[in-house]
Formats: sequence, C-alpha cells, structure tokens
Amino acid sequence: MSGFDGTWRIAPEGSKVWNYESGVYEPDEVGEEIITIRTDDGVQDYEVLYGDDPVMRMGYRTKFDDTEWQPYLVREIITNDGSDVADSVAAFRDRIKATSGTMRRDFEVGKPYGIVRLISGDERTHYRLSRDTTSDEILHIMLRRLDEDGQGYTAFVFDREGIVNRVRVFRRDSEGNEASAGQE
Repeated sequence: MSGFDGTWRIAPEGSKVWNYESGVYEPDEVGEEIITIRTDDGVQDYEVLYGDDPVMRMGYRTKFDDTEWQPYLVREIITNDGSDVADSVAAFRDRIKATSGTMRRDFEVGKPYGIVRLISGDERTHYRLSRDTTSDEILHIMLRRLDEDGQGYTAFVFDREGIVNRVRVFRRDSEGNEASAGQE
C-alpha cells in the first residue's frame, strides 16, 4: 500500500500546460481526469479516465524500479453523445495541444499510449518515465509529489529538454467512482 493509493480528481484551478508557441503557461483544458492507483507488493496498478468527451480509459501495471518498460494502454474510448470516435479524438487532441512535437499523443484502443517505468523516491515521491513506442525516445519524465496531509498531489511533467510542460494538481476523491485500476 502507498500513500498514493486511492482515487484522485484533477483540480483545474491549479493545473496548467506550457504553450511552446507563446512561451507561457495556459489553463489545462483536459476537462475531467480521474486517476485510481493501487499498489501491492511494489506493483502499481494505475488507471486514468482522461478527458470528458471523449473519455480515454488508459492504464498500466508495473513494478517500481523494474528495468523493463511496460505498455501504458488505451483500454477504451468513450464518447458521450455517440459521435464519431475519430472526430472526437481529433478535437480532444487539438484542445489539449497534443497534435505535434513532444506533446503529440495518439489514442487507439488496444495500443500503447506509450511505455513506462516507475521509480520510487520515497513515500511521497514517485517518478514515471515515458518512452515513445515507435522511436524509443523519452517523451517525458513525471515527478509525482504527495502533499504532507496525503489529500492531494502535484504531477510535474518534464519534456525531454527539461521544460515543465504540464503541471497537474489532484485532490483525493472522497466519493469514489467507477475508475478501477488493473481492469482490462
């Protein structure tokens, strides 16, 4: 068990994304983001419901400090209004500024969004390295830091040049929800 175990919701008021063109941070327009983390015997099950329309259900299962890269899979894409998935995904990628460069992200069910490794720092600090599945280049390194009271955490996402391109703040979700880590 880890202090990160549980369900977390993004706090939009503290989250931001770097705009490479203007050189300033802007509000993160991901919409909803709900993360469920479970850790057992050093293995983390991680699932995220990413976005609000469409919702990308993605996740991975990996052991901390393992040298093997694990797939971060797109498990499901859910459109709220029954619209075309490809059109919804394209609009979502535009909204979250994920169409080019190191910010580019592809979402296809059953395919890896990337491959990841986890590094334990201490009880309040984890790192996640993400690598591109086609080029094997590092996409980013994320530092996840738990607040002292355990009720929130901040994720700082560094691109491969060291620029913090996303800052995401999460609050522990006391309601619980349908996100369920480790389910395929």
